[in-house]
Amino acid sequence: MSRQTIPLKIIRKRFNDEIYCTGLILLAVTLIMFLIPALSPIEDELTWFFLNHAITVGYFLTLWISGRLRRGREGLHPFFLFLLMFLVSAYALNRLFPVFEVSAPWFAVMIILCAVNYFAFAFIRVVPVPVRIVMFFLLGLSLCCFLYMAIYVAPFTALGLLAFFFFGISLHALVPLLFFLYTIRLFRRSNARRRPYKLAFWSGIGITVLIVLVYTILWMMNVVEMGREYRRWSEKVRDTYLPAWLHVAAHITPNPVTGKVLRAEMVYTTADGWERPFFNFGSSLNWNEARKHDPLVMIASTLCGTTMMTDEDRIHILKFLYDSRYEAEERLWSGDDLTTTHVQTSARIWPRLRMAYTEKTVNVKNNRIITERGRWRNNQEAIYIFHLPEGAVVSSLSLWINNKEEKGLLTTKAKADSAYKTIVGVENRDPSVVHWQEGNTVTVRVFPVLDNEERQFKLGITAPLSLEHGALIYRNIYFDGPVTSSTGEDVEISFETPPADLQKGGIFSKEKDGRLTASGPYSADWQLSFKDEGLVHQLFSANGKVFSVTPYRKELATADISDVYLDVNSVWSKNEYNTVLSLLGHKRVWVYIDEMMEQVTEQNRSELFKQAAASRFSLFPFFKISQPSTAIVISKGVVNSPSVDDLENTRFMDALKGWLAGGQHVMLYNLGGELSPYLRTLKECRTFRYDQGDIAALKALLDAHRFPASIENDQRIVIESAGMTINETPGTEVSTAPDHLQRLFAYNHIMHAMGPRLLTGGNESDTLVAEAAESYIVTPLSSLVVLEKQEDYDRFNIKESNNSLKNASLKSKGAVPEPHEWALIVIGLLLIVYLKFRPVLFKRVAAI
Repeated sequence: MSRQTIPLKIIRKRFNDEIYCTGLILLAVTLIMFLIPALSPIEDELTWFFLNHAITVGYFLTLWISGRLRRGREGLHPFFLFLLMFLVSAYALNRLFPVFEVSAPWFAVMIILCAVNYFAFAFIRVVPVPVRIVMFFLLGLSLCCFLYMAIYVAPFTALGLLAFFFFGISLHALVPLLFFLYTIRLFRRSNARRRPYKLAFWSGIGITVLIVLVYTILWMMNVVEMGREYRRWSEKVRDTYLPAWLHVAAHITPNPVTGKVLRAEMVYTTADGWERPFFNFGSSLNWNEARKHDPLVMIASTLCGTTMMTDEDRIHILKFLYDSRYEAEERLWSGDDLTTTHVQTSARIWPRLRMAYTEKTVNVKNNRIITERGRWRNNQEAIYIFHLPEGAVVSSLSLWINNKEEKGLLTTKAKADSAYKTIVGVENRDPSVVHWQEGNTVTVRVFPVLDNEERQFKLGITAPLSLEHGALIYRNIYFDGPVTSSTGEDVEISFETPPADLQKGGIFSKEKDGRLTASGPYSADWQLSFKDEGLVHQLFSANGKVFSVTPYRKELATADISDVYLDVNSVWSKNEYNTVLSLLGHKRVWVYIDEMMEQVTEQNRSELFKQAAASRFSLFPFFKISQPSTAIVISKGVVNSPSVDDLENTRFMDALKGWLAGGQHVMLYNLGGELSPYLRTLKECRTFRYDQGDIAALKALLDAHRFPASIENDQRIVIESAGMTINETPGTEVSTAPDHLQRLFAYNHIMHAMGPRLLTGGNESDTLVAEAAESYIVTPLSSLVVLEKQEDYDRFNIKESNNSLKNASLKSKGAVPEPHEWALIVIGLLLIVYLKFRPVLFKRVAAI
């Protein structure tokens, strides 16, 4: 018989085997039934499990009755089809009684590969030798996987044997053990004596053991490092400004293993926390991430333990080190089944005013389906965190209720928060609210998003453009929120005047009227750029005030600097450090290390840099500056670092608030990069005389003994990123600019006027609250809220302001007519009436 006919004969033999073909069909059916609840989440998962289980039992009985399980009846490959059905049934049961949490993605892929490999072994004589070697390698890997799973479910195996009489359901605990035993048998029956195949099989086992060993060592190193640093600073708790977890975060290196060490027990199943799925259905932790099962984490944590830090401390680190503030956001209701289905971005750009207004219309859906009558509806809360450009402000909010767009009303933050929490927490009805947060972010909350239903809200943002190297940049306003992996996005951007030298990227198409449009998957990271043609003189007038823009020009003032403080961290290079030191001459230079201010000398300069640069980020203690008026701090920002909010209830924050309350100001020079959240918040509080640039620009300032002065006051605010100032003057003029000019001025003026009170607290200024209400903007003092009924607004004393800009819009400027404009309108209407009815009046007069 020729070699070419052997594979065909084997294939025909397999597919002429009725029991084997029946197994293939039933396996496909069980997979489909398993996937139906996964693709369309429903509550009635018990029925689907019993269907899977019934098919599995039926096929096993078929094998038994037909005698295929006897020795010499070639029943091994049909038996593996039964085992694969049994595995599918076990995972279906796991949805109802979670012995295993949701598998880590890599482990889920591995189980699928192993399952496909078991099926392929029925045709091993057909495939080429290199493929066979891969199959034996995967077989060795499969042996390790199912050995692990057998050990993991070992506590339930005895129970499975004792309770087998209950429809055999408990026997699912034996599935991993059966796979382990029959994998050994399959290896022995499949030409395992040939050296290449044996080598491949044992290589699969060896590689698996090596991976587990390396991962365990990395895990141990992280646990030991965290524990050492945590113990060191915990012992000094009475003498330190910062908590121990902050010192740990400053000295660990973020990587996948570190992240899992921090999430262990909270997210990843461990030996110490295996009982949580059974006895802790509602977690009190403020961490919103689905629990997962990762065998590497389980093995490593069992052998080496977990970090000694508390859950609260680990959450603090995860929030900023892994950019996970969204997961740590306070929730009144779950949002586990929510996905973002669509985003509509509409923007209007004024190139010659360096500003834009953007509306984000977001659709969010609850993918859970209720099929049983009388079941409670699964209300869920949608939370979005929008990241705004510096100086930007939210100026409109809408929520669709009963398919009708309902506009938000502006009120104080306290009233909006009280209304939202009362209605959501107690009455379960429709509200939405948007709150200001530190660090150029706002939080939008929408409730309820019901089972298999979709909600829609719209957020409007007034923002300055970014001026960079002679070009204006419009960046997409992105958000953190429910899953966006399958989200679609439509974008439409229009310009008040045609932009020059437009760089629009490949996703945009240009329409005949100059609009830019794009449609496709949602992307958080896109931008437009065009040439800056300078500011034009345009005005917006309302309520006896005129707002106008002018270019920002730094006004240098004398700077008598005696002390220089270097805020050194891991983003500094040794060359930068040495170059800066060479510029400072005989000035006193200080570096902050381990909560001590050390003066730099020729003898210690290298050692001080080594210690300071070992810290991933820095939190400079401005309260330790002895003479702020003659001091300058030179810094470089680290984006993934703590915010002021993370420092609440620490001695560091108490000391900083005391320093800020004294009205202290210091010069801060940023050598490059985005400011850290901590420094950005202090900059918002107008704590600094601020400037940024390279070392050459710093040298010029030091040589001239000058530094930019703060030129903001009640009539002028600076938007540094846009290179412009907005001025307010009394008077009345015809408006030629959009009302967004007033909104930007009001927001930045309120931030300037509040200054350190943003952090230190104090009584709210009625004047500033009124300014926010007049401009209809979200600030630390004000929020936008949408409630379901007018009675709800009345109950919480939330009223519409009659003398305000109202919600911003793409279609109107929102100007409030001035008294003289009202007079002109009235005169115009009277003139129209006179001209229309003049013939009739003349006829009546003539008749008289």
